Amino acid sequence: MLESFTEGAFRALERAQIRARQRGAASVEPTDLLAALVDESESRAAELLAEHGLDAELLLAALGLEAEFLDDSEPSPSFPPLPQSQAFRAALNDATVQAKTLDRGRPVGTEHLLAGLLAAPGPAADILAEAGLVVEELVQKLAPETSSDVDPLPLPVEMAPLELVDPSQAVDLGRILDASANRAREGLRVVEDYVRFVLGDPGLTKRLKEVRHRLAEAIKGFDPDVLIGSRDTRGDVGTHIMTASEQSRENARAVLTANFKRAGEALRTLEEYGKLVDVWLAGRFEVLRYDVYTLEKLTMTAVSAYRALGDAKLYLLVGGLPTLGDLTWVVGEALAGGVDVIQLREKGLTDREWLTRAREVRILTAQAKARFIVNDRPDLARLAGADGVHLGQDDVTFRDARRIVGPTALIGISTHDREQLDRAILEGAGYIGVGPVFSSTTKDFSDLAGLAYVRTAAETTNLPWFAIGGITEENVDRVLEAGATRIAVSSAIVRAESPKAAAAALRARLDALDS
Repeated sequence: MLESFTEGAFRALERAQIRARQRGAASVEPTDLLAALVDESESRAAELLAEHGLDAELLLAALGLEAEFLDDSEPSPSFPPLPQSQAFRAALNDATVQAKTLDRGRPVGTEHLLAGLLAAPGPAADILAEAGLVVEELVQKLAPETSSDVDPLPLPVEMAPLELVDPSQAVDLGRILDASANRAREGLRVVEDYVRFVLGDPGLTKRLKEVRHRLAEAIKGFDPDVLIGSRDTRGDVGTHIMTASEQSRENARAVLTANFKRAGEALRTLEEYGKLVDVWLAGRFEVLRYDVYTLEKLTMTAVSAYRALGDAKLYLLVGGLPTLGDLTWVVGEALAGGVDVIQLREKGLTDREWLTRAREVRILTAQAKARFIVNDRPDLARLAGADGVHLGQDDVTFRDARRIVGPTALIGISTHDREQLDRAILEGAGYIGVGPVFSSTTKDFSDLAGLAYVRTAAETTNLPWFAIGGITEENVDRVLEAGATRIAVSSAIVRAESPKAAAAALRARLDALDS
């Protein structure tokens, strides 16, 4: 695919890689590409921005950067390319469609990359729009560069319908595309209704809406008269064929699975038969299909997380106690007081002693029907039979932890800002730590995320998340008022004269939210 890019566009893609690596990201995002385009002052994209009166320094400032932020040295060959996020690939696809719509023989340039960023929803498009860049104005700037006998077309999101001109194939192809488009829309709508009304998850609902919107815009690439005119529901033999599995669903999870599969299969059909109409349009369905696979993982992970932690409100972090007896006493008291999840975190112990303590806590939590999580050590979590492992930002990666603990174990991730929160959700975290809210006596923090981050988490996701960091009976109401419904504590219970009473007092405050 890269052979269809101009030298300037290829250089911008390389610089986006450098930008992503400099900020320690796991993947290249559209904002990395925008930063690369803005910083490349001699590119056609930079010229277009200047012609629209957009200041490069202001755009870089909006991205949290300064002018000439990139190291011009060649990237080390020892570093493999970072993966491209779904949003980044969607922007590249829109850029390719834009170039081929204007001129099939034209390679993708930096101006098309800019158009692709503006067309794809997300932070990069928002920054450009806030800076005053308008889709129609950008198209007008690109249009004069086309040959005189080619009518300029708008961006892909408003692309004029393509015609199926062969009468002998138009009806057959139209029926296939129409049926597949309907199946894809219907499948996504069924899933979105569950995510919206049952899970009540704002982040997932937004992602599903965006995919549905992009699907609707891509379908506009087909002539609607051909699709509707080819429809023959009464003559469709498939409407009279039903399998036993289609006539019943065991539970809501089965409904979600069936409709994700329906949407993915329909998108594959649109992609394959779309190639008979326009290969670049087919590419948009390919990107959407991969997005649906990701959404399926996120949604099913959320369903499993709600099932595992739906009623869990009070999470205790315990460790560093002098003896095994001290540990089992505190854990037993805390469980009796209403703690739902116990996380064992130990430092300075041999692995053998660590594992001995973990197995004792596993017994206690199993008896109390509570969840047991091991901190930092997926290997010991597996050996102890724990329900999962909790990872910090500097621990082993989510992917490596998953390979150790298996596909069904809970993996929690500590997050300290919105970027880390979004990444944890995309990785498939079963629950999330949100903080630190206040300074803590058990751990030093250079920066506090504070109550503002608690509010952000409440507005972003309904995946189980626990506010953490210095929370006590005295300040817990402030945390709950900020939007938290679950909290994680340590000293407030472990160092209390009566861990059971301390746990019961915090649990009562949490339970009051439901009254």
